[in-house]
Amino acid sequence: MKGMMQQDSHKADGIRWFFGLVFLIVAAGASCLLLMKEMGVAGVSLPGCGEQSACGDLSRGFFGSVPGTGWPTSYVGFTFFISMMMAWTACWPKVSASLVLIARLGVIMSVVFMIVILVEWKLCPYCITAHLANIAFWIILEYSKDSDTTEKMEGSSMTALWTFICSFVLLTVGLFVGQMQVDSIDGVQRVAAEQANIDEIVKATLGGVTDPLAEDAKVDEGGVFEAPLTAVKNPDEFGGRYLLGPQDAPVQIVMVGDYQCPDCNRYEGIVSEILDNRDDVSLSIRHFPFNTDCNPYVTRTIHGNACWASKFAETAGILGGEEAFWNAHRLLFEVKGSFTVDEFPVLVQQLGFDPQTFQQVMIGPVVDAILQEDIKIGGQLGVYFTPMIFINGVQLKWWQNPVDLSSTVDQLARAIADGRNDGSLKAPPNTEQKYIDDWRTGVVRRTPDKSGLSMGIASAPHKILVFSDYTDEGLKAVDERIRKLMDKYPGQISYDIMASPKNPDCNARVLDRFRELFPSGCMAAKAVKASAKLGGKEAYWAMMEYLMNAGQQVTQPEIIAAGVRMGMDRDQLMETMDSQEIDALVQTDVLRSKSWGMRSFPAIVVDGKLIPRWKLGDKLIIEQVVDIAVNGE
Repeated sequence: MKGMMQQDSHKADGIRWFFGLVFLIVAAGASCLLLMKEMGVAGVSLPGCGEQSACGDLSRGFFGSVPGTGWPTSYVGFTFFISMMMAWTACWPKVSASLVLIARLGVIMSVVFMIVILVEWKLCPYCITAHLANIAFWIILEYSKDSDTTEKMEGSSMTALWTFICSFVLLTVGLFVGQMQVDSIDGVQRVAAEQANIDEIVKATLGGVTDPLAEDAKVDEGGVFEAPLTAVKNPDEFGGRYLLGPQDAPVQIVMVGDYQCPDCNRYEGIVSEILDNRDDVSLSIRHFPFNTDCNPYVTRTIHGNACWASKFAETAGILGGEEAFWNAHRLLFEVKGSFTVDEFPVLVQQLGFDPQTFQQVMIGPVVDAILQEDIKIGGQLGVYFTPMIFINGVQLKWWQNPVDLSSTVDQLARAIADGRNDGSLKAPPNTEQKYIDDWRTGVVRRTPDKSGLSMGIASAPHKILVFSDYTDEGLKAVDERIRKLMDKYPGQISYDIMASPKNPDCNARVLDRFRELFPSGCMAAKAVKASAKLGGKEAYWAMMEYLMNAGQQVTQPEIIAAGVRMGMDRDQLMETMDSQEIDALVQTDVLRSKSWGMRSFPAIVVDGKLIPRWKLGDKLIIEQVVDIAVNGE
């Protein structure tokens, strides 16, 4: 009987050991994915872990790295879980005191991180998986240490301790060496990209001042560019109303911004430091609030107080001149562009003005006209995020490449001093030309391989991806245009449409009010994915074509009936649409559109690079971009 009991105890211990190992593998796997993302191995393709995701926010936050070292927390987590796995395997069936102590320290950190995740509501699935698996392992360990078998077999704790320490050190050293190699490669690419943008700025005005009016006559041989290539006819008029720095500064910076924009705040600090240390640089401001209350060029309000913040700055300028404007400008960035009704008079008094007089001017037509002038210029420039930074009229593409503003200013100043650049200004390109330029110089994304479903031949040298709600009326126009381009360039283009439903039920980025406008957006996305699974490429495209023509108010019974006409079984189609697999496919597309920084839809990606807008009025940017992609520059 005693032998049987010991046998049962050994069996139970074996089961606990197995599940403990499984939980450690899960934790290490989730941490490994985060590590790969941090190191750049997985890039932006890790679902749910893009730059603007919860994962991205956590990695950039206080708990994203070890204080004082900059060493990513995901690296520490990965090395901890692998080391614990090695120690767990090496010392079993002994459960030493040192192993229990290390596990308890680890679970304390997991609990702390889970509290941070929940309090900040940054629901990173990989972080949550790793920490929950670690907590589960600790529970297994606590049960194991109380086992009769393990207590009797428990010996020295040195085996577990030294296995953990050696594994942790070796893995940390290996990651450090790997990170150095990645940093070296990234450094070379970053320097090359940064220098390319700097060279563009430095060389832009070589050869003297160009007549911006002459640009109107420039038309491509194929009639591609028909609009004037400049948004501002006179480069000298591009700057704002107030200048900070010397009037005759050879390096002139213009920032088009929003006082509630975090990146604007960051660059404000960088520019302020440059101005404090140089006497050959000036700064002027143009406003572009991301708020539909005053800005007709934006489709949704991102910053609730942005219009009033811009009016606040311009009111200070009207009442107190240049010095008052810049004082208000700095004050607004200090409060991050936000102030309440109660805070308003306090801020006004800080500037030395009477709140009542200030308010009367602020809500008047003069300030409104000034703001609309800036917004119109921003609209002409094709602003779709802030800040837009221009140095002597040439855009600093900080969002594409990590360009160092200080280095750019320094190189341009030296080029002017050496006579390699005459310091003349360039008029910025208009929206049409800017969108083409942004595509041309854009970051190349790793596009998903869907050769079995894409329209066109798999070996086509050029790929077009569209992200859209399948019921969006705009998608039909995009689809027709792309098919004409495929006819124009036979065998040169493959084409696919990814899901980006305009319904908050399956797309957290979408506002609630769109639920009524696109009630079947989620259903349509699932229907397309399910059709591909059940009927292959033919059913996939047939369902998409049906939805494009059915419109935004198409119902589920109509979608199912259409699927039946295409040859699919009704019950099987409904069951597949409701499956977790199909939901995961839709979410993968949604997360990809978010991580790629898409802001409006339909969004079009040509050869891995996003076109900011596919058309401008009756100007088809997509056609111009594809012509350039196929025929070359």
